[in-house]
Amino acid sequence: MDKVEQLTAKFETLPASPALLPRLARLLDDINNTDVYEIVDVVMYDSALTAKLLQIANSAYFGNHVPIANVGEAINLLGYDVVFMLAAAISGQGCMRAAPGTGLDSVLLWKHSVITAFGSQYVARACGVDGNVAFTAGLLHDLGKVVFAETYGKSYASMFDPTKRGNVSLTEWENNHYGCNHADVGATLLENWKLPEPIIAGVKYHHHPSDAGESSPLAASVCLGNALAHFLEKPVFGLEPDKPEIEMALVIVNLTTDDLKEQWDAIRAKWKFVQMLCDLWH
Repeated sequence: MDKVEQLTAKFETLPASPALLPRLARLLDDINNTDVYEIVDVVMYDSALTAKLLQIANSAYFGNHVPIANVGEAINLLGYDVVFMLAAAISGQGCMRAAPGTGLDSVLLWKHSVITAFGSQYVARACGVDGNVAFTAGLLHDLGKVVFAETYGKSYASMFDPTKRGNVSLTEWENNHYGCNHADVGATLLENWKLPEPIIAGVKYHHHPSDAGESSPLAASVCLGNALAHFLEKPVFGLEPDKPEIEMALVIVNLTTDDLKEQWDAIRAKWKFVQMLCDLWH
């Protein structure tokens, strides 16, 4: 049994699977053969998800003059991509919560996850990768951090501060101390939840996109979406490819830092939307 299996086997309170997200992701994976009513049926299966989706769809952010009364109307007015994005975000939000006392700020983690999802989506579309698949992978890329925080508590969460880790990245520190990292753990959970393979690969290799094989462009999109999110949160970090993973990701998707900065302007415009989601959820 490897380190990831040992960790997930002994941990009794793993993050709960976002029940509808695997079904939504599979419909997305075969969108050309998916009837819109299949999507409606999946979303309407969960009354809480439907209520939250309609609340958001009718919010001032979207500026609809005619109230949206059901999921079908939401798809017709907002489009499938937007409804999928909202449903994925709502469905996935619950699995990113860590218990109080772990030292992990679930609100900040969720904001980072949603902004990374948008960043991944924009980069993916710029390089010809399915943007909705990238959105989902970006949304879940840090899922493994919840497992580590629940298992090791504040001793792990404190390592988010670079000054406490020393001259190593967080993933290097995780590998050194736990024998695996949050990307490995998150990908294993997604496998258990039966999400499509490209999404699993996007999460598993978002720090090492060149190792993702045919999913390298997707993993690179998540890597760069993550970089864009960190830049939004702490602009002092900048967007220069000073990390090997970022430099490699840019090569994989055939983009430059200037291209990335153009995406940054679009990501920044989504911050108001992310704040609106957080206000509705908390």
